[in-house]
Amino acid sequence: MLMAHDALPAGDQAFIEDRFGDVPGSDANSAVGRRRSRKGAKLAQWQLKKAQELMFEQLTGALQVIEIAQGLGMSTMHFTKAFKNTVGIPPYGWHLRQRIARSASLLHDDALTLAQIAAECGFSDQSHYTKAFRRLLGITPGKWRRTLKTGSLRGDEIIRLNPVR
Repeated sequence: MLMAHDALPAGDQAFIEDRFGDVPGSDANSAVGRRRSRKGAKLAQWQLKKAQELMFEQLTGALQVIEIAQGLGMSTMHFTKAFKNTVGIPPYGWHLRQRIARSASLLHDDALTLAQIAAECGFSDQSHYTKAFRRLLGITPGKWRRTLKTGSLRGDEIIRLNPVR
């Protein structure tokens, strides 16, 4: 399965990983296979993979956690807790990061407007998309696109100029 993060050019992947840390769930860590820890239940490797596949299918719209939980034969609450215990962030946070990573790859295409990219990645409007992008990456999508064209700022320089609060 190709994650949105994996579709990015190497420089963009490095910047995004630097910004949010390694994209949770982009590769399974060694704790994934364990079913229980002191913090609670975790998803088995196959459950995590299936959950991510189901969430990736919903990348262009609102996340339906209940459908994913049902697909795994779990209650919504149990799935949400187990996913967070396994990945480190709730399903919505993982889904949002995947949508932002996909949008970052679409910013390379000058034929697409920011509003089109927002719609393609499941955001209700350009404003919502811009706020989510800036909150996670510390830079607006428009500025990201301009830096792609000019190459004027490297990822580490963007981080220093735009710290996320």
